[in-house]
Amino acid sequence: MNAVPGMQLEQIGCPLCDSTDHNEWAQENGYTAVKCRGCGLVYVNPRPPLQRISEASQTGVHQTTAGDLTVTFSRSEKKIQHYRSIIQGMFAAEITAGKAFSWLDVGAGYGEFVEAVLQVLPHGSTVCGIEPMKLKVESARARGIPIVDTPLSRLEGRFDVISLINVFSHIPDFSAFLREIAGHCDPQGILFLETGNGGEIDRKQYPDVLYLPDHLVFAGKKHVEMFLQKAGFRTEMVQEQRIDVTSSLARRVIKSFLKGRPPFSPFRTVFFKARQNGK
Repeated sequence: MNAVPGMQLEQIGCPLCDSTDHNEWAQENGYTAVKCRGCGLVYVNPRPPLQRISEASQTGVHQTTAGDLTVTFSRSEKKIQHYRSIIQGMFAAEITAGKAFSWLDVGAGYGEFVEAVLQVLPHGSTVCGIEPMKLKVESARARGIPIVDTPLSRLEGRFDVISLINVFSHIPDFSAFLREIAGHCDPQGILFLETGNGGEIDRKQYPDVLYLPDHLVFAGKKHVEMFLQKAGFRTEMVQEQRIDVTSSLARRVIKSFLKGRPPFSPFRTVFFKARQNGK
């Protein structure tokens, strides 16, 4: 596969176990995703330099062999109801207790998840989000959603809950990122994380394009739990959701046929609720 024009890619070890032993898992947009032979994590290798990754997180534009890959997407009203249902189920005890608490959403995007949290938390709770992409921040703030572009490294204070909704796959060093997250989480606070299980299935079973290099890492449930444990979090609850549901069967079958992929997939969206082991 051709190298990305004008970019010197970096060879790395596995972001979870540091092994350099791997097999090719997929190729897309001039990038290669490999599967670690040690722990099974899937990651882009070689990858763009960290400076390029940081710049792309702010602009939503990545360089590929086929030209620019734009991943700004758009706001989805349907996500608010979906996330409200998830939060009400996985935080039923905290919501029922009625005690106000503080919640930080990291990588808040257009703010749909923050809107859902605002709708279900007990009275007096505080909710805010941080997002590096200015386009998304401006869109959210125009609707009155409390999202800012302040980097996590410059954020002050601790929170009862910190959420990472579909953020995991964009982070080049998730172990270091979690250590930073832990510093902003109450000593016995909660980390709420959503990501896919792409790292535990074959590429042919993955239901869509990979969006390399916007997505840098693909984990399975065991990988996420290993990351959490290393950072001092204990998993309290895990919930999986299928994406190949009957409500979209006809559209999915047609799309899968055109792209040469199976209409049903073992791919799952997975939610993790973990608590920090602080004193």
